[in-house]
Amino acid sequence: MRYMLLHKTNDKLEAGLPPDPDILARADAVLEEMRQAGVLLTAEGLMPSARGARIAFPNGAPRVIDGPFTETKELVAGVSIIRVTSKDEAVRWALRFAEADPGTEIDIFEIAD
Repeated sequence: MRYMLLHKTNDKLEAGLPPDPDILARADAVLEEMRQAGVLLTAEGLMPSARGARIAFPNGAPRVIDGPFTETKELVAGVSIIRVTSKDEAVRWALRFAEADPGTEIDIFEIAD
């Protein structure tokens, strides 16, 4: 089973400030654990929403809205895709990230085959 871990952003990252070096080092250590365990398929950090766009459909017609977006708590700072045997195992790996960055929020989604 593959799972996507969506790592939520925060106000500092959304403002374009670099991550705290200690948190980044701890998160990198978790990624290395994942690599060594053979579960990590990919992991990528994302740029702030000011560099992105959103497509919405007000009144049924597509509209492109350039960032930045105001709801920081709904935005993603990074994504990891892992291959594990169960949702419980995906949760355990996500909890390792939470230990690396206390206060972070991570959404976990199973990827359809």
